[in-house]
Amino acid sequence: MSLSFPGGSDQELLEQMIRQAEDVMRGLADVQAQIRQVTGEGEGADGLVRARADGRGQVTAITLDARVMRLDAAALSAEVTRAIRIAQDAAKERTDELVAAAQTRATGLAAPLDETFVRYRFDQLAQELDAGADASGPRSAGRHSAGQHSGDLDQDAERAARIEAWLEDGQREIEAVTGHGRAADGRIQAVTTAYGQVREVDIEPRAMRLPSRTLAEEVLLAVHRAQQDAERQSRQMVSDALRELAPGESFGPDAVDEWFGGLLKPFERPD
Repeated sequence: MSLSFPGGSDQELLEQMIRQAEDVMRGLADVQAQIRQVTGEGEGADGLVRARADGRGQVTAITLDARVMRLDAAALSAEVTRAIRIAQDAAKERTDELVAAAQTRATGLAAPLDETFVRYRFDQLAQELDAGADASGPRSAGRHSAGQHSGDLDQDAERAARIEAWLEDGQREIEAVTGHGRAADGRIQAVTTAYGQVREVDIEPRAMRLPSRTLAEEVLLAVHRAQQDAERQSRQMVSDALRELAPGESFGPDAVDEWFGGLLKPFERPD
């Protein structure tokens, strides 16, 4: 089966891809700016508990009406958890709409220069070198260079295959991560998923002695600490995987952030 590739020089193809990518990236930048402005609101206890979340799933505000302090600790815990979840779901719904619009804009982007295309161009170059070389040194040098680069491509392809195989398992491992946060000397506890979704807020009876405003601030602090704990665990998991999949390579914070961002997009949290 013969393979055919778009006509034109590599430079022309690259310039075309760059123009298309720039158009898409401008659209994505607009979407990212809109996501930063997203807010979701949630209520509990007939409006006596209010929560707000942003487009990244971060809880940005919790408000407790003084009258809600008449509830017992278990009931208040349930109402706070409910309000936060509603706020996060509302923010996620709006963010999903923006991301879907961005994906629609990206559908026209040309396919990247994949491994098959690169090998095709490389083989062409090797043939041209062989055709123009003498029967002695230059030709053998060209073949040696071709073999060396082919070996590099094989090594890169093998590593890419290992990484791809890990992605699915790694995603499942990250989804199993839970973050834990405490505040008010341990009297308030929060549990979140790796994606920042609040699973549970537990307010102990002793914490009900706090003023409603202080209690709200302490709940927010516990949630933030739980989200940070989940993110720290997930980043460490990605960092460990990178070192295992590519031993000997040096991966700095930027590389971990890139992988982390690919695996853990707040606006792609599972329902």
